[in-house]
Amino acid sequence: MSEASIFASNRKHSITDNRIRNIFWYIGECYILLCNDKRQYSKTFVKEHTTIHFEDFLRFRFVEDYLIKNKSLLKERSSDLDEINFTSETQKEYIDQADYKQKPDKIDIFINKLGLAKTWGECEDKIYFAIECKRINSLIDINHYIGDLIKFTNRRYIELRLPFEGQLGFIESNSLSNQQIVEDINSKLERSSCIVTKQLLNSCLINQNISSTYKSIHKRNTDNKELFSIYHIFLDYSNIVIN
Repeated sequence: MSEASIFASNRKHSITDNRIRNIFWYIGECYILLCNDKRQYSKTFVKEHTTIHFEDFLRFRFVEDYLIKNKSLLKERSSDLDEINFTSETQKEYIDQADYKQKPDKIDIFINKLGLAKTWGECEDKIYFAIECKRINSLIDINHYIGDLIKFTNRRYIELRLPFEGQLGFIESNSLSNQQIVEDINSKLERSSCIVTKQLLNSCLINQNISSTYKSIHKRNTDNKELFSIYHIFLDYSNIVIN
């Protein structure tokens, strides 16, 4: 690869990384707003009055009530994201590297209109970023969290999914610390035979008021073995989720 190509590739990665970091800064700001509103979500109420899985309910409330409604905060921080769009539960297509069949990919939080069309040379509507969400009550739930990471490595996406992924953990137990969670995830990644990890979860301060953001780097199990990064954020829901 020529020096010019390396420069262009590094610039593309840097611009994209900055957009993703701004999104995670905004997630932190929305979480602060949620806490200031003293919101509480009852598992009993959701079970008795809806047919929605509780994890989906938490995600709907965060996306619909905060990420969508407070976008002016993000626009003030980055004018490049003035058209950003957040959607809860969208499906795209991918090729499964196990059987090479085309399958639907359910995305928890779908984010597009990232202002990256010129950077990537692709139609704005075809470029997207995805965040997967998981409830974590105990360390056993880390297995489901790792399950999403396995999906990231084993799928070849048809449209331009950025070489960045997002994972959000709703931490419902006040007896679980971020350190415990991250140590358990990293331990499982070190032992994993199906996930190639180039960098374990490292603390990554994006929002000065949120200390629970981390970054890891992995390799896709696709033909080009593309490296991709994951930004992780763990939100304390121990006083937000009630019985």
